[in-house]
Amino acid sequence: MPRPRWFWKKLGFAAGTVLFCIILTPTLARAGKRQLPAVRWTAGAPGCTFERGDDGRYRWTMNGNDLTVTLLVDSQELTKSRRRFYRLLGMYLSVTYTGHDKFEFPADVRIDFVRHHDVLEAYEDPTELSNKLQNDVDTLVFDTERQIKKNPKITEEKTALLREREKEAAEFIEFLSTQSLDPTTVTLTPGNPEAYGWVFFATSNKWIGPWKEREDFIVGVWMKDKVWQFPVSLPPAEGDLILRKPPE
Repeated sequence: MPRPRWFWKKLGFAAGTVLFCIILTPTLARAGKRQLPAVRWTAGAPGCTFERGDDGRYRWTMNGNDLTVTLLVDSQELTKSRRRFYRLLGMYLSVTYTGHDKFEFPADVRIDFVRHHDVLEAYEDPTELSNKLQNDVDTLVFDTERQIKKNPKITEEKTALLREREKEAAEFIEFLSTQSLDPTTVTLTPGNPEAYGWVFFATSNKWIGPWKEREDFIVGVWMKDKVWQFPVSLPPAEGDLILRKPPE
């Protein structure tokens, strides 16, 4: 999977930096009753950085002894999610291993919707999500054909809407298949040091509801020994706005 050009811009990772972010109380793991300590991104703490890019994206980065984790979120993600299929909330995650042995990255990412009853969601499996979308499009095709048979006068209008929906769905399915974070455990080594990709979270839970003007989330990246937590607010500060640089 090719590295997006914008990802490298303004991201200066410091390999080998010791992680000094706040260590929190143990967090209950998804499997079994084992508890894991949480390391939380904290503004101004050594190993923790935040950037506003001229590409309109926010970046939260934490550096550990042999690992760097970066979370990237579009500053307009709340608006974009309203127009996305199933109103999915999207974020980009990058994990870079700087050690000399190997590191098992379980690709376990979860989000806490803080302002919505602390609903906790794991990210959607891209294959399952693609299959669901394709099935829904197939159902739409069937329903549209049935409507046209009942009322041929709407053929042009309904066909145009269907073709547009099919195009959008095909593009999103292609994106999921090529740009998503692999949901399986990946072994990172000096020869294969990175795992990265987009993660999408469902927002259809009845406890979540419409977005507020400002939203707070805690994104947890679950490793075998600890949870890396990113407190994410959109926008990060009241009235915060990124002026996007026009594409060249």
